[in-house]
Amino acid sequence: MVNLSVSATCNMKCSFCFAEGQMVDASTGSSPYISMEAFGRHLAFLERSGMREVRLIGGEPTMHPQFTELIQRARGRHIVVFTNGLMPESALASLEDLPESECTVLVNMNATRLPDGPSAAETRRRSKAVHRLRGRALLGFTIFRVDYDLRPLLELMEKAGAQRALRLGLAQPILGGRNEYLHPKSYRAVGRTVAELATRTVPLGVRLELDCGFVRCMFSDEDVEVLRNAGTDLTPRCNPILDVGVDGTVSHCFPLAGRFDLALASQPVAKELRQVIEDRTRPYRQAGVYRRCSRCAFRERGECAGGCLAMTIRRFRSRPLRIAVPADSDRAKAPKARAQREGVSSRVPH
Repeated sequence: MVNLSVSATCNMKCSFCFAEGQMVDASTGSSPYISMEAFGRHLAFLERSGMREVRLIGGEPTMHPQFTELIQRARGRHIVVFTNGLMPESALASLEDLPESECTVLVNMNATRLPDGPSAAETRRRSKAVHRLRGRALLGFTIFRVDYDLRPLLELMEKAGAQRALRLGLAQPILGGRNEYLHPKSYRAVGRTVAELATRTVPLGVRLELDCGFVRCMFSDEDVEVLRNAGTDLTPRCNPILDVGVDGTVSHCFPLAGRFDLALASQPVAKELRQVIEDRTRPYRQAGVYRRCSRCAFRERGECAGGCLAMTIRRFRSRPLRIAVPADSDRAKAPKARAQREGVSSRVPH
């Protein structure tokens, strides 16, 4: 999976935005938009990597003044656009022209300029866009607080004929930046709410999709059963997505931008870049968003990835990461005994 950023500016100001650190200040003289030449190189990168999907992100990708041309250049592949839904008419019309089978428009339904949620005007405009996109629209919602009500999204999905799925993401912290995000201490409460939502979506034939960062211990065994019955994929994930910036910088993902970045080399493929980033992040993956993650049975069984890597790294922002590697015989001992054992350790600067 690779995301291509085509716009480093946005018409919203979401408190939970994890791409804010990648935005370009146009007053400095730098363009916040990808050039058509660079976009061609990035499409060639996808082609070399064997990827048949073109995933356009921002900022707000539809703000690119040549967005219609970008779409035409990407034709022949499945096009995925990540948007706040408040797009220029020309951009919306260009997406309407694409067959539903060739286009998915992931609309973030709670993107806003306001601290308390979208305004009535934002909601109306976004709703009109979803109605026009119909089966191309996939509704999404970023969870950054415990209390939220998604029933209006289900109603809109039904009325607009949008895809019968709802994509949920957890707001994650920006390393070196400041944004609003959900602290892991609130995950259990969110897990219960997500499971309760699934009980309403099953009769509607609506599938819940969970973005990266969710952890298994958010959900009870009963919650997991409900989610699986709702068709939710609970496969743990926190892999290098590869977000390619307007300038060609390759990041693990936007929350980790600036930490393990690479540059597009002369003829790279995604697999090679992903391997380099995996090697660089491997020490941190021994830990997780909680202290207990390193000895969690869910992780040992491959049912959890330990949550968002950016959240994990924040745990060690004021001290180095210390990793203890136990001998095989220690794995059968109690967690306390394992913790007391002096193993092989390594120190990774924060």
